Amino acid sequence: MDSAKVRTVHRRLGISIAFFLLVQAIAGLFMSVGRLASFDMSHPYNVIYTIHAGWDPLGSIYRVALGLATAMQGVLGVKVFLNRRKKRVSSFPSSDQPHVLEKKVSLGTPSFSADIRPLFRSFDIESMRPFGIDLSSYEAVKKHADDIYARLSARKMPCDGPWSDNYVQKFKEWMDGIMDP
Repeated sequence: MDSAKVRTVHRRLGISIAFFLLVQAIAGLFMSVGRLASFDMSHPYNVIYTIHAGWDPLGSIYRVALGLATAMQGVLGVKVFLNRRKKRVSSFPSSDQPHVLEKKVSLGTPSFSADIRPLFRSFDIESMRPFGIDLSSYEAVKKHADDIYARLSARKMPCDGPWSDNYVQKFKEWMDGIMDP
């Protein structure tokens, strides 16, 4: 599972755990009030009791589900933590950077589609859209090439870690050349 899916499952599981805790609290409150009001022999009370506390030998259904969900949440949390730590520490390419794994030999002048566009990950493209720059668009990158190069060479872009010197040089060669599409 890639890191975005792990984070999504982690978030959704957290919401599910919160829902389970809310239901557990409401059922416990209903049982306490029911016992105080002497409704503890009614059919709805017995159903809630069976679900909430009377499922033997493992305990209540809610406690088992909550325990499993909490354990899974912990495992996913550790996975998210290790993945983020790995991105900061490691210089190895992530699954979001398949272009890094390929060694392309460029003959002649670099082109946007073959040499520059593959350097921008989907994460980079999404990060720059709020600033009005579509890194997947030849026209937008050509228009903002000087600004992009300034940020790349100052190591301020991308936001999760700078490009290698080879990538920055390749962008500069494309920018200084004819900016072939």
